[in-house]
Amino acid sequence: MAERVASQGVTFLVLLLLARLLGPKAYGLVTLAATIALFGQMLLGETFSQALIQEKAIEQEHSSSVFWLLAALGAGATLVQFSTAGWLATVFNQSDVAPILRALSPLLLLAALQAVPTALLRRELNFRAAFAATASGTVLGGAVAVAMALGGFGVWSLVANLLIQNAISVITIWRRSGFRPSLTFSQPHLSALWAYGRYTLLLRIAAFAANQSPRLIVGYLFGPAILGAFSLGLRIIEMIYQLLVLPASNVIVPLIARIRENPQRLESAILGATHMTAVLAAAVYITLAVTAPLVVPLLFGAHWLASVRLVQILCFYGVIVSCGQIWQSVLGGLGRPDIALRATTAAAIANIGALLLSTHWGPVAAAGAFVFRGYVTLPFMPLVIARLTHVPAGRQYAVFLPIAVAAVLMAAAEQALMSGLAHRLGPPLLLAVTLPAGALAYCATLYALDRPALQKGLSIFRHLQPQRAST
Repeated sequence: MAERVASQGVTFLVLLLLARLLGPKAYGLVTLAATIALFGQMLLGETFSQALIQEKAIEQEHSSSVFWLLAALGAGATLVQFSTAGWLATVFNQSDVAPILRALSPLLLLAALQAVPTALLRRELNFRAAFAATASGTVLGGAVAVAMALGGFGVWSLVANLLIQNAISVITIWRRSGFRPSLTFSQPHLSALWAYGRYTLLLRIAAFAANQSPRLIVGYLFGPAILGAFSLGLRIIEMIYQLLVLPASNVIVPLIARIRENPQRLESAILGATHMTAVLAAAVYITLAVTAPLVVPLLFGAHWLASVRLVQILCFYGVIVSCGQIWQSVLGGLGRPDIALRATTAAAIANIGALLLSTHWGPVAAAGAFVFRGYVTLPFMPLVIARLTHVPAGRQYAVFLPIAVAAVLMAAAEQALMSGLAHRLGPPLLLAVTLPAGALAYCATLYALDRPALQKGLSIFRHLQPQRAST
């Protein structure tokens, strides 16, 4: 959590400054190039590394074989992106994207180099080292990017931010990790990991299609300016998601893997993680949806007003995708990535279809279709978890009722204050009154309706101490 607070806090500050300095078009160009690069980064950084986390017992041959394979694939992927940059720019009819794609191609190799040591640290729950790596890269990359933007470098300030952030993270994670690859490559050890890794590979492809296709489709159909407005809204949602959900997700996968043979502890962990995620996600996302007309122009400037409605719509996606990530982490910890793959593939197909059908009515309709897909596909996952763990689906769904009541009362209180005081207070003062009042209404309702569940949710993080990484 400390790692996410620090990194996302700095990232938000950098985003805030760069968005005000550069505007929607420059932001949209880099978003399009970075989304293409993200596909390779995700596959290289999370495929076999997730298998290392989930495997019960690993040897030096496991980690070294994975490292050399990913290093070779990363180098090859870097060359492929560099050489095909012109063709990709032609596909999206954006010639300005080509040099950005070439500049961002080293991100693929950097993702491959840090995958194994990062996975081993997470396997041992040593998030302190991950915090140091991410925070140092985020701070230095952000500082350079803001300085370049002030100096008039435009889109290249965003490019520099990504490159420096990832390079510093790689250097720091290697300094803090105990992993050093041996000059060995074992096909049997790699094959053992591939039994799990192949599902993770396909799962990441499906997840990319489900979660990143809106950027590519909007960029292709509407151009970089509208993509910039759309991406700002989606980026805000993702930053909150990374802050609230990824810390719990990183803990849940190894935790479930350890306790999956203990039914009582397993049920407590699943219900507790779901509950705490929903409590935090509903509070933050619903509040942002209500206050977006004040927050977005106040923070990013009037030229980002087109993002207000998009932020409001996408906030509702943030709530369901936060819970979906926890459910997917539970499946990963149970050693069933095949089920997560099927669910994510169905979501990807539904998402692309809904987006293509709705884009005729503009980016707002596309955002609405994106949200609609999430609420159609993700809520089925507790039924699957119930079949695997015998934790009743009804108990999993029941945690949401008091949270929904609290969120509705909070939103009503916030909207009433904003409507009643809009002509008396400026945006900063109005937010200063609205946010505490909404938080008070939310917490009071949860305290009255859901006090035992709150205490149970907090219990899953007890006795989890960072340990020294091992190979």
